[in-house]
Amino acid sequence: MRKNISKNANGFTLIELLVVTTLLGIISTGIAQIFFTILKGGAKAEILKEAKQNGDYALSIMERMVRNASAVDCASAPDSIEITNPDFNTTTFSLTGGKIASSSASNNGFLTGGTVFVSGLTFGCIQSSGGIPSVVTISFTVSQPPKSGVTPNPKETASVFFKTTVSLRTY
Repeated sequence: MRKNISKNANGFTLIELLVVTTLLGIISTGIAQIFFTILKGGAKAEILKEAKQNGDYALSIMERMVRNASAVDCASAPDSIEITNPDFNTTTFSLTGGKIASSSASNNGFLTGGTVFVSGLTFGCIQSSGGIPSVVTISFTVSQPPKSGVTPNPKETASVFFKTTVSLRTY
């Protein structure tokens, strides 16, 4: 007795299964790489945002206080400045432990948070003469420090440079 074998048997050959498995592996590897690239880009953007926000805040406070100061003293050190406020109290801005510190009679604290590191804070002063207001140049760099014990990856670090020139309103 002979069985009737049909040439149209249902199923897949081993070669067809291997081709499909290989193609699925290549496609999933590409999707995984895209996913991880997006995650790394998001982490970099978050680090950059944190550094920029801290620097913008510190710069805006220093700008406003210097602009409204009645006098400025840059002679103490290039990385600190002492201003005399309109109420005749003094405020000092300086670099302390990688943070921008603000010291006054009523308030002492830091203008930058603990998650960022400030370097290169400098103040330049041009003193007034003949009714021309004093001009103060402020510059510094805010960076995101690497986690302790971890080798910094350039793709996961951020550094933002800030510089401005402020004229006092004491004409």
